Amino acid sequence: MIPETTLNQIQERVNIAEIIGARVDLKRAGKNFKANCPFHQEKSPSFMVNPDKQIFHCFGCGVGGNVFTFLMKFEKKDFREAVEVLANHAGVEIPKDKVVDAAKEARQNELIKAHRLACEFYQNVLWKDKVSERVKAYLKSRGLTEETIKDFQIGFAPEAWEALGTALKKDVPEKILEKSGLILPGKEGKYYDRFRKRIIFPILDSKGVCVAFGGRVLDDSQPKYLNSPETEIYSKGRQLYGLYQARSVIRGEDFVIVVEGYMDVIGCHQAGVRNVVASLGTALTSDQARLMKRHTSNAYILYDADAAGETATLRGLEILLEEGMEVKIVRLADGYDPDSFILKFGIPAFREALNGAKNLFEYKVALLKTKFASNTVEGRVKIANEMVALFSKVKNEILRAAWTQELAKELGLSEAALKMEMEKTGASEKPAQPFQPQIQIRPAVTGEIRTAEKILIGLLLERKDFLLKAREFLTVEDFRHPALRKIAQEMLLSVEPPTSLSGWMGLFREDIESAEMMAMAVAEAEKVSFKDKAFEDCLLWIEKTKIEVRREQLQAQIVDAQRIGDRNRIHQLLQDFSELNRGMKKSHEKK
Repeated sequence: MIPETTLNQIQERVNIAEIIGARVDLKRAGKNFKANCPFHQEKSPSFMVNPDKQIFHCFGCGVGGNVFTFLMKFEKKDFREAVEVLANHAGVEIPKDKVVDAAKEARQNELIKAHRLACEFYQNVLWKDKVSERVKAYLKSRGLTEETIKDFQIGFAPEAWEALGTALKKDVPEKILEKSGLILPGKEGKYYDRFRKRIIFPILDSKGVCVAFGGRVLDDSQPKYLNSPETEIYSKGRQLYGLYQARSVIRGEDFVIVVEGYMDVIGCHQAGVRNVVASLGTALTSDQARLMKRHTSNAYILYDADAAGETATLRGLEILLEEGMEVKIVRLADGYDPDSFILKFGIPAFREALNGAKNLFEYKVALLKTKFASNTVEGRVKIANEMVALFSKVKNEILRAAWTQELAKELGLSEAALKMEMEKTGASEKPAQPFQPQIQIRPAVTGEIRTAEKILIGLLLERKDFLLKAREFLTVEDFRHPALRKIAQEMLLSVEPPTSLSGWMGLFREDIESAEMMAMAVAEAEKVSFKDKAFEDCLLWIEKTKIEVRREQLQAQIVDAQRIGDRNRIHQLLQDFSELNRGMKKSHEKK
């Protein structure tokens, strides 16, 4: 991990306007700079760079952040790569990472060594052992060249029970081999190899280090695939097969194709489609989505078209959407996976299938129409409910609004009704309170408090006295927007809060969404003339909105209590309602 002092030193020595200006045509606009946004098409400039605060923000598409964030997005770099470029520009040396736990580091190094030696062993068996002739013939029948096999370091585990353990125990302790999962304890204190008579696919991390293996049988015996267990150096939910070979191409083409299996990745790679990765198991995770997003914001999901594949696709869609990625779905002819499809029909047909990928809206609606009868009122309502639940995960509000409009036309429903249901969906994500049915907040109130939240966060980032006062009056729950709530949590609860905007952004160094939200908040606060009054107004808005929401909840609870004839509860609720009205009156008097 790069020390905060080093990041601050880099930011002090670089001028964000100079860095961005070398890549974008900036023009002076008062104390700031403006340009046409490099991240979306526009005719008039809405992209702003503020050298004083060392941030950029586009008022058109919402992208923003600091100088590190800009390089990550513009040049498709991960955080460390962006820091290294800027450190070199600024003449700052990045200190080597210090490992706190020396014993843990030594153990991990031993595990890495074990996997490196095992990888070499399996490859030697494939290329030098006569028993592997059948394996090489099989790989050749799958269309793999010698170059591809070596590129992905494919090997073969012999049939013998103790071949690997015997070969490696002189260089690696048996206990380490056991921890790695390469050998397993048997009878009478002996060990046997986990992988036997299987094609071996090494799993590399993003730096090209072998951390695990997958093994495939040559016949129909079960299990078809056998994988390494999780260890200190490997977690299947945090790795993507093929990412090491694909990452530079993913950045260059600005999209990633997610498939299911090792051979799908390898077959695509050999055919010239190299921006392909596989989730290790079909259940895509948030960590894997974030790993992809370091290289691109665009993903194509290409899973099998069977029931399991459809389920995995839908789950993958939600995971990727929650991470703010744009997603498309590719479907091949029934019975074909990417590897077999390319062998049968060739790469032009495969690229044609990619070009015909459906977006989220098209895919989900088509799928739901096969599940529910869209020619009936009941069917259309069920389709609408499922689509609304999915739309709530889409972070791009413009895209969500466009799809809501399209859904209304598709189903012949009211767009206003769909929006109201989306408001309910957002509210229903909060923990349920006893005897408190979910209450829809009127759209006007939602919009007003959202603006107040953005300005308030910007003011808190700008002035320490505002932050100290906010800590006395606000809680994290007062912020409705999830991204703003995440920032507010750090600001209101941090024991040692940073003293500068760059320090706050440093807390979210690899979280591009939070960096964008902070830049947006600062840009909003920058437009405010009277900051002290704006701060008080924001606090007042939050207070009034909380009272208004609680008032609507009490009204609903009173109706509910009247319906069941609970007089004691009615009496108590009316007292609470009266008390709340007095609070609302005081709030109006403050205004």
